[in-house]
Amino acid sequence: MRTLMAIGGAIDQENPTLVAEFLRRAGGEQARLVVLPQASDQVETGGIYANQFLRLGAREAKILDFQQRDQAGTPEQIEMIRCASGIFFTGGTQMRLSVLIGGTPLEEELLAAYQRGCLVGGTSAGAAILSKTMIAYGHGGSTPREHIVQFIPGLGFTDRFIFDQHFRKRNRLGRLIYAVATYPGAVGVGIDENTAAIVEDDDRISVYGSGAVTIVDGRQITATDVAEVGSRGTVAVAGLIVHVLTDQGTYQRQARIARLPDRPPR
Repeated sequence: MRTLMAIGGAIDQENPTLVAEFLRRAGGEQARLVVLPQASDQVETGGIYANQFLRLGAREAKILDFQQRDQAGTPEQIEMIRCASGIFFTGGTQMRLSVLIGGTPLEEELLAAYQRGCLVGGTSAGAAILSKTMIAYGHGGSTPREHIVQFIPGLGFTDRFIFDQHFRKRNRLGRLIYAVATYPGAVGVGIDENTAAIVEDDDRISVYGSGAVTIVDGRQITATDVAEVGSRGTVAVAGLIVHVLTDQGTYQRQARIARLPDRPPR
């Protein structure tokens, strides 16, 4: 099974249940993890996550760190990826990841690892980079407007979903609606902080964490003027479907079914 674990940022470090869940899905005590910290401008970021994985019981947690594009894809790095059961991208600025890794032998190896069943995930920028079309930056607001978001290519582990992070905290509904309106074939996934959207086989999303995951499904859009609006004008969309899912909620892309978790009555 192919699995992505996209985390919305601001992981609770005092109660790191999301980090523990990543470790569990990557093999638990037998996990061999690789941390890629390139999105961050803080030199200690990779070590923070690697040490946390080790404290939680990982067999191995290595940092794959480099700062220049021509340093990507060394034989040592390729071997690290081939031995990994889990690959984790830290937060920061997602464009740093696409600039350093996109089009390199390392990118090819990362994609091959995902296809063979290695768990791939990340937080904040590390979540955004997972999709083929990536939200690089933009503006907050609940209303979609022309020029609200800037797209660039991500690393392309999935072309079915577009991830946005810090979703509720930074009021990013408008830009995710805009993203989906421009290509209704993709499903928008807005992930709150300290929350994960776990995607299995490019179809099923399950929610894990303290916040919510907002699903923006545009495949039943009947009309939109997104291609005509200019000058930062407001975009109209008809037929859009939005689901808000909390811990243990699920969404199936092919069936277009969202389910809430079973909870006992109060």
